[in-house]
Amino acid sequence: MFAPPARSARPAAMVEHAPAAARVAAPGEARAGAIPDRDTAVFDLVTVLYRSAEGLERFLAGLRAQDLPAWRLHVVDNASPDNSAEIVARQADPRIRLIRNARNLGFARAANQGLRAGLAAGGDCMVLINNDTMLAPDFLRRLRAARDAAGAEVFAPRVMQEHDPATAWYAGGHFQRGWLFRNVHEAWDPAAGEAPRQVEFASGCCLGLSRRVLEQVGLLDESFFVYWKDADFCLRLEQAGIPVWYMPAVSLLHAGSASAGGEWSPTHLWLYYSSYAQCVRKHFGGYGGLRQAVRMARLEGGRAGCAPADRLRIWRAVLAGLVRPLRPVPRL
Repeated sequence: MFAPPARSARPAAMVEHAPAAARVAAPGEARAGAIPDRDTAVFDLVTVLYRSAEGLERFLAGLRAQDLPAWRLHVVDNASPDNSAEIVARQADPRIRLIRNARNLGFARAANQGLRAGLAAGGDCMVLINNDTMLAPDFLRRLRAARDAAGAEVFAPRVMQEHDPATAWYAGGHFQRGWLFRNVHEAWDPAAGEAPRQVEFASGCCLGLSRRVLEQVGLLDESFFVYWKDADFCLRLEQAGIPVWYMPAVSLLHAGSASAGGEWSPTHLWLYYSSYAQCVRKHFGGYGGLRQAVRMARLEGGRAGCAPADRLRIWRAVLAGLVRPLRPVPRL
């Protein structure tokens, strides 16, 4: 979803100094809006922008159309080279706040900025959500009802593909363990019913998190620029004994992002496989991580049609991830 860090010109209007290399729209400015009073929102949503202009107006309109209006949206722009930030800045809605970074900090670090902003505003339930999604007007109301019914502190809805709404992009998930570690997005089985169930893995496309959980396990690991941060987070939840709930009765549509250039672009290959190597090294140790990373590189590089140049990029990315430093998990 996000290209590697790049510097970008910083708009001078509608911003004030903020920590963590961010630029935040001034609370008193009408067009960017100020956060409503503390404790007035059922959900504090966090979305990260990078070349996100396409579909962004639709996402914002979908939020404004919700029949549960008690939400706040914290938008973090990673120095988008398009007009993503400007689209948000001109929204005349006091529930929306824009944080503008002077450079691309990656998804995990930017999402953590939004999570901190929501918690500082008094939020008790945060929702990470992609802005390439489409929401029905009752989405938030149904999500709240499902969360309350399950007593869930970590929860994810069903995510369907926009280009094929009958096909699931995420309908629950688990970790494949053993010879090769990976996360698996499960297919949608209508016969399985709509009762919430516990799963091992939930995608960061739409992920609800309580304040208590974030206080206990920490924020997203900023070692991961974009990919595998959700797998790492779910593994940390598992270690802490915190269940992840999948809510099949609640769904949204996901368009998918091409901001990393597509699945087989050099940018995607670098970001995806280097982060994979970091993840397995973190959770399986040096030797175990090396085995998993080598197996992944051999499997993916051996796919039919994989060009020699792509095979080399995969191996280089894996080797880079195996030696890249891991940062401490940020705490609140």
